[in-house]
Amino acid sequence: MFLKYKMNSFKKYKTLLAEFVKFRSISTDPKFAPEITKTVTWLKDIFGKSKFQIKILKGKTTNPIVFADYQFNKKAKTVLIYGHYDVQPANKSDGWKGDPFTLIESEKKLIARGVIDNKGQILAHIFTVIQLIKEGKLKYNIKFLIEGNEETGNDDLADVMAKNRELLKCDVVAVSDGELTNNKPTIEVSLRGGFNCTLTYQTSKMNLHSGLWGGAVPSATFELSRFLSKLYNTDNRISFAGFYKGVDQITKAQVTNNKNLVKTGGDIAKLANVKRLLTEPGTDFYTQTGLLPTIQISGIKGGYTDTGYSNIVPFKAEARINVRLAASQKAGEITKTFEVFVKKNTPSYINYSLSFDGLHDPVKVNTNNIYIDMVEKILTKVYKTKVNRKNVGGAIPFVADVKNILNVDTLLIPLVNEDCNMHGTNENFDIELAKKSLKFSRMFLSK
Repeated sequence: MFLKYKMNSFKKYKTLLAEFVKFRSISTDPKFAPEITKTVTWLKDIFGKSKFQIKILKGKTTNPIVFADYQFNKKAKTVLIYGHYDVQPANKSDGWKGDPFTLIESEKKLIARGVIDNKGQILAHIFTVIQLIKEGKLKYNIKFLIEGNEETGNDDLADVMAKNRELLKCDVVAVSDGELTNNKPTIEVSLRGGFNCTLTYQTSKMNLHSGLWGGAVPSATFELSRFLSKLYNTDNRISFAGFYKGVDQITKAQVTNNKNLVKTGGDIAKLANVKRLLTEPGTDFYTQTGLLPTIQISGIKGGYTDTGYSNIVPFKAEARINVRLAASQKAGEITKTFEVFVKKNTPSYINYSLSFDGLHDPVKVNTNNIYIDMVEKILTKVYKTKVNRKNVGGAIPFVADVKNILNVDTLLIPLVNEDCNMHGTNENFDIELAKKSLKFSRMFLSK
């Protein structure tokens, strides 16, 4: 009977997931605003049918934030569960097996944009709570906060949370928005902070003829490339002074833990489809990505790249730069450091502009609380193996705001496979792990 329940439960979850992922809730492009509206309406309907109190929170520029509250016992603890309904762009022409917004099964995986980031993971908790309400087995009062701008950096979220502090009041926050480590249960114990910036170089008022002017005038594309090459030294460390300011000293215990994750895991380079890793000398992958800062050139634009050739000296070039910061750095301080570096290393014959976006500080999770111990025991039962503790290279700005505004701890509990292709083509959720996510959620939230 229990086996039948589990099978039927997963089937119902999968049906809802297919509905959820069909919405092209892409927050990076305003033309998808109607899809955002449809997604919000769908969530309101799902919660409304289960008698949640629903409120739509709004910031100055954000997509609607869905808040749903189910209170059944004033004496019970309250868990606030966070997630996001917005997704990254996706087109079939990128190499998807089918329409990215139609859920398909292939090789024992569920495939669709948003299937794990974050619709599939937040839905595991939504679905479980709804089932437990029907059965009268819910252990906690539950609040959901589901936003629509996580993928673009929600500058208004902290203000919205501060204005609704009483509404969001809870005993602990739970977030499932990441990947397992070595496909084993994982509790994330830190997140990197960071920011994005745009650097534009301009050397003239127009493109110039490469034959008449080439070799005598500065090229914006070349000058920008030359600047970018100064960011790293030959040891793969950031080369400008001040970038490592405030980084926590890495402990021997952290290194031992991270090296064990590498030892017990698979080929990390193969997982990323690269020929080799380029960590700092003597630094393992998890220490490099979880405990040290980095700068990545996420995009370069300039000159001519369409059909054929345009023989010019480009007058304008632009770089998009993503910075990740490690605990206990401050994003505001590092932006000032970077401004000084750009000014110092940009020749006087170049006009430049530099802008910053999405500043957020790193997060260190307080692991000395009863909820962490409880979750670790449940994960061990569900997955029947030891639980990993991981320092994560990514960021969830919301988590930093939780501690500052709500003054409670956050449980970071990823539920999906390591090869899920988050943000990539054929984003996928391993079916067996999807079933375990439902089992974990049920054990975590039920009496």
